[in-house]
Amino acid sequence: MAQLLLFSALLGSLVIGFALLALSQDRNWRLLNVGPSPSSSAKVILRMVGYGLLALAMPFAVWRDSFGFGALMWRTMSSVAACAITLTLSWRPHWLTSLAYMICSVRLGAIDTTSYRSVSMLNGADERRINATERD
Repeated sequence: MAQLLLFSALLGSLVIGFALLALSQDRNWRLLNVGPSPSSSAKVILRMVGYGLLALAMPFAVWRDSFGFGALMWRTMSSVAACAITLTLSWRPHWLTSLAYMICSVRLGAIDTTSYRSVSMLNGADERRINATERD
C-alpha cells in the first residue's frame, strides 16, 4: 500500500509540475480560455512551483525504490508525465481548465467567472483598457 501511495505521489507531482510549466506559457494559457494571460510575476511563480514539484518527485522515487532504480524511475516517469501533458494540451485542453481556475483562485483570491477576468492578474495595459470600456 505504501508503494502505491508513493508511486501516486510521484506521478501526481510530475503531472501537476509539468502542467504548471505548460500553463506558464501564453499559448497554452490561451488554449483554455479562462481569461487573460498571467502577469510576468505570476508566470515566474508558476514556473518555480512547477520546477519545485518536479524536484519533489525525486525523493518519492528514491524512497520507494532506493537510489539506483528510483533515479531511473523518476526520469522515466518524467518523460511519461511530460508526454501526457503534451497530449492533453493537443487533444483535450479543457481537461486542464479546472487547474487553471485553481491557479487563479489561489494566486488571486477569487476570479470573476462571468467575464473571465481577474483584476490582479491583468497587466497594466489590459486594466486600463477594461476600465475605459466599463466607463463607456
